[in-house]
Amino acid sequence: MEDALHQLLSFPSPSVTAHETYETHARDFIASTREVLANAFDGSDKFYSLLDHVDPSTHSLSYLLLLNFLILETKRKSPKAAFDDLRAGRQLLPRTLTFLNTFDPSQISYAANEYRNILGFILKVAEMENKPFVAVRPIKNAIFKLDPASSTLTIAHVYLARMSLLARAYKLARPVLDQTIFAIPSAADQLTYTDHMKYFLYGGMIYMALKEWSKARHFLSIVISSPVINSISRIMVEAYKKWVLVNLLENGTTASPPKVTSPLALKVFKALARPYDALATAFISGKWEKLRDEAEFGQTIWRTDKNNGLVQQVLIHFRRQAVRGLGSTFAAVTTTDVSERALSNTMDVLETERFIVALAIQEGFATSLIHPSKDSKASMLRFLTDRMEPSIDIEVSLEEQLRLQHQKLEHLARSVQASDRKLEFSKEYVNYLRKTQKRNDATSKDGGFVGRPKDQNIDIDEDMMDDLQ
Repeated sequence: MEDALHQLLSFPSPSVTAHETYETHARDFIASTREVLANAFDGSDKFYSLLDHVDPSTHSLSYLLLLNFLILETKRKSPKAAFDDLRAGRQLLPRTLTFLNTFDPSQISYAANEYRNILGFILKVAEMENKPFVAVRPIKNAIFKLDPASSTLTIAHVYLARMSLLARAYKLARPVLDQTIFAIPSAADQLTYTDHMKYFLYGGMIYMALKEWSKARHFLSIVISSPVINSISRIMVEAYKKWVLVNLLENGTTASPPKVTSPLALKVFKALARPYDALATAFISGKWEKLRDEAEFGQTIWRTDKNNGLVQQVLIHFRRQAVRGLGSTFAAVTTTDVSERALSNTMDVLETERFIVALAIQEGFATSLIHPSKDSKASMLRFLTDRMEPSIDIEVSLEEQLRLQHQKLEHLARSVQASDRKLEFSKEYVNYLRKTQKRNDATSKDGGFVGRPKDQNIDIDEDMMDDLQ
């Protein structure tokens, strides 16, 4: 065990400073440490005490390799023993969480597989112990440590979104979700197509819980417009159902899917989500009875899909929209008329007043409720018109928003340039250039032109970019 400890404390070496030498040293250290740990492990609990002698902030790579080794050894036991060890954590869970809060990101980049393994361990134990909240903040901190801009999608993003949903810690995940993703890792990074869709589905659900409908719709749009070949993922169907409801809650109407959405996906969506499209059609018809009947008819479906809460919000939003709509016709109206015209006589005067007050408090509905006489039935709703001049505070707020948007555009431009450079050196692009060169050579030998004219190719590319924008 002394040999193992000596090996763990040998990295990083103070004599190695050059980047290329450091990288070679790190890779050699990883290979040799794996071998030393495998030879030194005797199956005793004393081996776990090595964690007490390694500082995770100074010897981050060593600590990560040791953690990963102990986790793998636990999983190699019999199923029951492994289950008991994982439930108890073997003190590995708190140590792993401490590691995520203190590690040196420059060292961890050389052990991506081990890093991914300990994230999976945290996810499994946190769910097993029904304590997802303990994993949220450490994973969020780790994401920003490795990538301060959080612009590259990683498996940690997926785990954070899932844990935040389970823990209902929506606001803790928002700083990561609000960052724009500019890069998707290659297959070598083990981030799958399903992981990509899960992140944006989970993120959309978090934004729905925060009632940030525009951001929720954007995330769900990414899922439903994911590329497909011969089959549609169930995740895409679930995202489409939520996307229909979110459009109603954001804009009070339906919307067309993104232009890049696969025709095959659209066909499957329409077949498997008919009750949701029917509910949306009833909503935009403006008839409460029709909407109510559709909502009641699909109650089993909403509950099975775990969308019942969203449907109930759609019903409430319909009524609020109906009350707001009266302001475009009337300057003032009695609460009795509000109940009759906007609420289909489903509320008495007192309930209508409470509904109006809640609308004013929650959404800033500019109205006043007046009782001109002692008769409570004579209360009147007056719609207010804001004729105030723009204040200095509003101008400052707009200036701040413009400044933030300018920073985002600059960051976007830099990221696009970096992506272009990366694409130019990618294997796929090099193969494309080779095929193009061979095609041009063959065309030159034949003395003719095969395919579309050059100008037509340019026009098609520009059309495709317009659709993407």
